[in-house]
Amino acid sequence: MVKLKNDAIFIADSHYNKKRVTLLKLLKDIESKKIECNQLFLCGDIFDFLSSQTTYFRNINNSMIELINTISFHIEVIYLEGNHDYNLKPLFPNSLIVPRDSQPLVIQHNEKNIKLSHGDIFTPIGYNIYCSIIRNHFFLKFLDIIDINYWLTYKIEQALMKKSICQDQEKFESFTKKRLKAYNTDDLVIEGHFHQGYKDKHYINIPSLYCSNKYMVYKDKQFKFHML
Repeated sequence: MVKLKNDAIFIADSHYNKKRVTLLKLLKDIESKKIECNQLFLCGDIFDFLSSQTTYFRNINNSMIELINTISFHIEVIYLEGNHDYNLKPLFPNSLIVPRDSQPLVIQHNEKNIKLSHGDIFTPIGYNIYCSIIRNHFFLKFLDIIDINYWLTYKIEQALMKKSICQDQEKFESFTKKRLKAYNTDDLVIEGHFHQGYKDKHYINIPSLYCSNKYMVYKDKQFKFHML
């Protein structure tokens, strides 16, 4: 079981691409130790899109992949796959990769268990089937084969970069009660995905790094949002 360490950093929903580069500064500051970090949780949708089977997105994200791998030699990195980044184990061999079907990840903390996920779990059956299809190794390899001159992945990239991803969710506090019921815990749930940056005693939604320039730090038994 993963044990939570002091000075742990949680990053979610940075949606890194050619235009959304906030993640680069934060990881550079962690690598250089300008920001103190003993444990790094990458909580999904770190990249706007990335899978190990997709050549184009591997290539354009190669420098960021290398940076995360460099950090993982010195800091424990736990990467929870999201709905934009999955099938990652071949790309990050030194990190603990937690796929969607293994989430929530249970973290030991002060004799209590934190349940941590990207957030796209406890969803309708139709979405679950969709997730299984788009993560299928052979399906992704087939798409990569027909992606001659990157015609398909370029279209996907352009669509993702145009997508508006930063909105406030109405009645989010009521929504969190439903989430807690789904997780079936009285301790603490931490997840990303919803881009809201919300925190109470039993539920934390990690801010979207891209939308808010914020990440989360665990220090001296407290979780706090920090501005980059």
